Amino acid sequence: MTSRAVDGSRSLLTLGRVDSVRVQVGYRASPEAPVDRHYLLDLSVPEPDGGGGEDVLDERRVLAALEPVLYAGADARRHYSLHQHRWHTSWGASPGALEIGLLVDTGPRTTVLSEASYDGVTDAFRDVMELVGRPERTPTSRTAAVHRARGAAATAYAQDPDALSLRAEEHHPSDNSWTLTLRSTAGEEYDVVVGFVEGYAGSVSVRHLPPIEASDSIGPE
Repeated sequence: MTSRAVDGSRSLLTLGRVDSVRVQVGYRASPEAPVDRHYLLDLSVPEPDGGGGEDVLDERRVLAALEPVLYAGADARRHYSLHQHRWHTSWGASPGALEIGLLVDTGPRTTVLSEASYDGVTDAFRDVMELVGRPERTPTSRTAAVHRARGAAATAYAQDPDALSLRAEEHHPSDNSWTLTLRSTAGEEYDVVVGFVEGYAGSVSVRHLPPIEASDSIGPE
């Protein structure tokens, strides 16, 4: 009996084409420390001209576009952990997906470091958008912004999105972005920016806020 895998016929098992891309970048002080800042980018891959179902996305170029996030204000790249996942099914018209997760170890965090990581991710995500296919910028409604903010915080910090309450919000119409503060039932708070890369709603920044220290002192009446 001749195996189909070696007789030169068409392969039965393929990864299919990539229809959607999700990139996650997180910064933490060390492998044992929790993530301080988390960035997400969700993109749809345009259908190639002429159809045919072929995969036109070069995953190596996507990884190369993300390399600047490894520096975060330093001259040499920092230590990192990377995972890459491809998903495809032959059942129906389900889209194929590429997921890339990158955790960067920074050492002690500072304000300058936070700003450098934000700028680096913004530039890298912009380059990824160019590679995959720049999405059309459309106005983001409050409902959509809250939905994306809850989903991003839940993804980044393993929370139940329905259990995250909205504590504050600010709309920036000129940037087509929203800044929202969410709070979990356990009292954890997150600052979320929806649309931080050129107003595209699929780009979300999540920052875990440090706990507020309670004071026993009583001021003058």
